[in-house]
This record gives sequence, structure tokens and C-alpha cells, in this order.
Amino acid sequence: MKITKVEVYPILIPYMRKYEMAVGSAEMGQRVVIKIFTDEDVVGLGEASVVIPDRTGENIETITFALKKYFAPLMIGEDPFNIQGIMRKLDQIVWSRYGFLYSKAAIDIALHDIMGKVAGQPIYNLLGGLYRRTIGVSRSLPITSPEETAQNALKLKEQGYKQITVKVGFDPDLDIKRVAAVREAVGDGFPVEVDPNQGYRVPVAIPTLRKMEAYGILNVEQPCPWWDLDGMAEVARALDTPVTADESVLTPIDAMRVIEKRAADAITIKLAKSGGFLESRKIAILTDLAGICCNMGSQHPAGVGTAAILHFAAATPEVIEPIGYGVPAERFADDILVEPLQMKDGTVEVPHKPGLGVEVDDKKLRKYAAKISID
Repeated sequence: MKITKVEVYPILIPYMRKYEMAVGSAEMGQRVVIKIFTDEDVVGLGEASVVIPDRTGENIETITFALKKYFAPLMIGEDPFNIQGIMRKLDQIVWSRYGFLYSKAAIDIALHDIMGKVAGQPIYNLLGGLYRRTIGVSRSLPITSPEETAQNALKLKEQGYKQITVKVGFDPDLDIKRVAAVREAVGDGFPVEVDPNQGYRVPVAIPTLRKMEAYGILNVEQPCPWWDLDGMAEVARALDTPVTADESVLTPIDAMRVIEKRAADAITIKLAKSGGFLESRKIAILTDLAGICCNMGSQHPAGVGTAAILHFAAATPEVIEPIGYGVPAERFADDILVEPLQMKDGTVEVPHKPGLGVEVDDKKLRKYAAKISID
């Protein structure tokens, strides 16, 4: 079997409401869907998704450019089962395992989709088997007033979500009020975590988060800038609440550094930011060996990227529930799948058909196509 063609589809689908967090805001979901074609008429689906460009600098334009101009030509004629070899080949052209990670994730996912379809197996079986059939979902709340955030938190609890993440990191005093309002709304015992999205420096983070601890927070995600691992470690030592590293970890190398510095008690895995299944699996193994936890977030993908998250979570025992994304319908006006993924009572079920187990609606790809020129 050989790869014969790669098609790239940048798409923009609007959020149902503007998504605000400490590092910026977004009104559109930036996604790039790919199709990898083979000489045996098997087509693999992949997706790169990003909320706000991070330290990789990738966005819908750069991802489209990288996939079309750099990576697609390198894959023509390759055996799609040689995923390790193809991904190493892509690493070499950018001289870095950090280069174009979001773009590489789309390719990694599509190659796994091909393998699963040829084998007649869902991707979770390629990753080790079905460890969990259904997956609980948490939900993050964008930065709004304390009153509005609390109202939204209560609605999500009533809808069956298993945990709430409160976005903070913009105004410490208001952040504390926001967390207090959410706790009052959802009651004692319901899991609430906070995510400053790198919004605090150490002198602000420690006293602010200590005050939030009075409201029974479960976890603090990425309190400090991604590069400040010493600061993250200082915060982790000062709090009774576990600290999770998210933006600090793109690659397994980053995970090793967090572990060595004891900069966090857990690591957030996102397939999109780490280059797909292969590299994300390495991160999960490292957390297991180090005796720390890992959870799963997203970059708000459409249906293809969401299916990939579900397969990874279903096959990876190291991932703790709930995961941070259920289905695109939670946040977006529409999706691109023929049969959209469903969530019920805060729980989703992994697709069981071969490969990713989803099919793209080409009409939706055309409807939401982004006009991007790469000439």
C-alpha cells in the first residue's frame, strides 16, 4: 500500500459564544482537516485544531501551509503503515521535534485511521485495547463575571458534567470571587478546578491560589508561564492542591523536564499540541513511570479530532477521568461529521467502527472552508 495524495481543508466554525481566557479570546474554531489517499482506495482522516496560537506559533494559515507545501510531498509513495518512519521524516525537514506539532498531529491521526480501516479495527485496539468504553467529561468555563460564571457552572452540573474548570488568571481579586461564586452555586463536593492559563507569576499565584483553596478546588492547571518550571515547582510546593502542567508540556522532552523539576503533580495531554498518538503515548508512559497523573484536554477540535481524543482516552489507563472535551456540539454552531458524536449526561462513548469510526460530510467542509492563499 502506498500514499498517493493528500488533501488539506482549512475550516472555520463559529463558537456559540466568544471564548475568553487569560491568554486571549477566540470567536472561531480554527481547524485543518486532511485526507490521506492510498492506492488501495483507503482514505485516512486527520485534524489539526488550535484555539489560540501558542509557543509553536501555529494557526490555521501556518498549518495549511506546512501540510500542503512541506509535508504532503514527503508522504507521496510512502507506506502509510510506516508511521514511525514517516513522522521521523517530517521531523527532519523542520530540524526539530517541536516543529509544526499541530500539523504533524493531523498526519499521525490520519495514518492511524488508515491502519485501523485496513485492519478492520478501531484505533483503540491499535493503541492497546478498550480500557474504558464510556468516558466522563468535564467542561471549562470562559472568563465572565462571577455571577454569570456561577450560573453557567450550575447549568453544566445539571446537564451531567462530572467536573467544572473555572478559567482565571486575569484579575486575582475577581478570580477569587469567581471561584467562590461557582462553589456556592454547585455546592460542596462537586469537583471544581481552576485554570489560570499561565496568567500568574509566583508572587501572585501563591497567595491567590491559597485563598481559592478555601473553596475546595480539586486542581490548579498551569498557574505560571510555560517556561517557568522553577516557579511552577515553587507553587506546587506551597499548595495543598495538586498542580497540573499543560502549556509547559508539548513533547515527551518537556514532560521529562517537568518530572525532573517536580514542577507539577500531573500533566495534561492534548493530542493536537503534542503531534498525535505516538508522542502523546510516550508522555502518558512517562507520567506512569514517574508516579504522577495525566489527564486529557483538547484544542476544541471538530469531529475528527474529537474521535481521536476518545480513542486515546479509551485505550490509555494512565489518563484519569473526566477528560476535558466531549463533543463539538458543546461549544460550536456545527460540526463536519455525517453522524455527529453524541454526549449524554456528561458521558461520551468511543466510536467502535474501524479506524476513527467517523465519516466527514464533504458539504460541511465546503460550507465552512476558510479562504487561505499559500502562494
